[in-house]
Amino acid sequence: MPASAAPPPFPPLAGTAFPAAQDRWERLVTMAEMPFPAGRVWEALVSPAHLRHWLAVCHGHWAEPDQESTLDFEDGEFFYCRTSQSMRPRGARPGTLIYQWRWVGIGPAATVTWTVRPVPGGTLVTVVEEATNPPSDWRSWNGMGWPGILDQLANYLRTGVDSRWPWRRMGPYLQIPLPQMPYAAWAALTSPPAVQHWLQRSAGSLTVGDPMTVVMGDASGTVELTVTKSVDAGQEFPSYMPYLEFELRRPSWRAALGGRLWIEPAGLGESLLQVFHHGWERLDIHDPVTERKLLTSFWTGAAARAQMLLGAGPSAAGPHGWTAGAAPSPEHNGAGPAPGAMNGHGGGPPAIDLPAAMAFGQTVLDHLGGAMTSLLVALGLRLGLLGALAAGPATSAELAAGTGLAERYVREWLWGLHSAGYLRLDAPAGRFTLPAEHAAVLGAPDSPMSMSAGFQLVPAMAGMLDEVAAAFRAGSGIGPEGFPESMYEAMEQMSATWLDALLVDQWLPSVDGLVERLRRGARVADVGSGSGRAVLAMARRFPASEFIGYDVYARNVARASELASGAGMADRVRFREADAAGDLTGPLDLITMFATLHDAPDPYALLGAARAALKPDGVLLIQESAAATPGENTGPAGQILYATSVLHCVPAALAAGGPALGTLGLPYETLAALAGKAGFGHVHEVPVQSPMNALFVLRP
Repeated sequence: MPASAAPPPFPPLAGTAFPAAQDRWERLVTMAEMPFPAGRVWEALVSPAHLRHWLAVCHGHWAEPDQESTLDFEDGEFFYCRTSQSMRPRGARPGTLIYQWRWVGIGPAATVTWTVRPVPGGTLVTVVEEATNPPSDWRSWNGMGWPGILDQLANYLRTGVDSRWPWRRMGPYLQIPLPQMPYAAWAALTSPPAVQHWLQRSAGSLTVGDPMTVVMGDASGTVELTVTKSVDAGQEFPSYMPYLEFELRRPSWRAALGGRLWIEPAGLGESLLQVFHHGWERLDIHDPVTERKLLTSFWTGAAARAQMLLGAGPSAAGPHGWTAGAAPSPEHNGAGPAPGAMNGHGGGPPAIDLPAAMAFGQTVLDHLGGAMTSLLVALGLRLGLLGALAAGPATSAELAAGTGLAERYVREWLWGLHSAGYLRLDAPAGRFTLPAEHAAVLGAPDSPMSMSAGFQLVPAMAGMLDEVAAAFRAGSGIGPEGFPESMYEAMEQMSATWLDALLVDQWLPSVDGLVERLRRGARVADVGSGSGRAVLAMARRFPASEFIGYDVYARNVARASELASGAGMADRVRFREADAAGDLTGPLDLITMFATLHDAPDPYALLGAARAALKPDGVLLIQESAAATPGENTGPAGQILYATSVLHCVPAALAAGGPALGTLGLPYETLAALAGKAGFGHVHEVPVQSPMNALFVLRP
């Protein structure tokens, strides 16, 4: 339908039904006289073959005593029903159909009684709906609905054509019973951790005007819920109940769907949370029924999460929850707490704070999502996908063609990183973009902000789980040869991020007089030199100085020597396969240890050897992970570094016979105590702008 066209009308069926009584808030009576025999009316009411043409499609055993069924409106909304009485009309005796129903299986059950009474010239149909503690708008909402339902029945009997509305301008409308008073329930459900859980929020908030992204259960793109009005408790006459009005937007909609979320009391210690949508005719979408089903499914799932969050009791027995929950065991006579209610030995599990548990569950979910995303990034780096995206936007087909990869795999990979917020999508063009700011962190290896090596470290360390688990059980270590080459390559790249960008230009100049000494010509030793990254960086900048690197891993020494030779520095840069604690020879102007001391077989002996090898005015420069006392090493940096410690540093140090201080085992206080014992008179921490690194200057 063109956007300018008028929306289709939704006229009532103009029948004869009318509300006959609303004598209590909990009871509605609606009547209609129909010019048809009672038997024919009854057959239309109880036969699923007829029912589908004027009310809903029936699944299960409709109109059969003690049986359950579903009345499906085929637009996402339905009733769960349980029939208690079904007696067809005979002669002058009226027919009676009594059942309970629950809207979308969530709201409180109401009892419906149909009476089909033969009268001169036709049949008088009376419907009585009774509810316990319904919401305040139940009378007006259902009181208006029943005349329409009876009109649909009459129209079907009169014409024989389908009289059921295929979809409606309003809805879904859900009622969610909660086991708390309304103010407390509202406060609990609108707190940020709760919203993240029961509404599946991934971004934004319930603040007016702040678009909140919610997960609707499909892959159709971002869904935004934006609050347009927020009323706190006690602020608005006559109910003084809190509520929210909001708009819901999806990429395929040209306009927003209206919505309202509110809460009301529903009995002592209970409340009823309600949600309602309106404005479907404005959306101008091809298939509103599919969208409505998706939205109803989202709210029914949200209802279940909200009830669990507020500690709703166990579900009633039966799939539709008509019967009461399990009764206490005969042994429990009601005196004292029920079995399992006490904590302690034999008392069952302790009670938990459900909101806190749900908030922690979201934290765990975030971490799992990050772990899975890390694997996708590592895969993208390995295949060149991130580098290709850094060059410009591309569709999955264009990216596949440019990288020589299979489009189907590329497409799924793109959607994965889009869901994590790493990529942007131009939906009409189908092109994905890696923003320049994201490329600086993910796809540019020469960027000082690059974290690509960290992502490449994840699969290498994940591949060590079996070996490390065996070491846990045996209390043994893992030697250098036990780790994959990919781990060393990733570690080298991680070190390169700060060594290439910071070592020569920031770290060395932070030590008074050191740069000038290196320019004149100094003797320098690097302990734990790996593939020689730091040594070669210093040698390139200071050609008058001589350098030697120490490493216990033969492959590192071979690689570093090869790189020095290729760079034409073999005459003043050497590498030795040796334990520096027994091989350092002086006098030396500078000794460096980059992420080395915590792994040393004997950190005290290594510091003592360094002290003996330094000139009286020499400098020991130590880089270690930024650490505090163990209980204070929290947050993402702590998570990364402790995992690195468990999967590499501790097993490697134990294999070398060391104390295995761990990646975070040298905070300033620990290092200063070791250094003082080894003979260093001055230990100074240099401020560096890094959440991961700490830099220390030690002098004799």
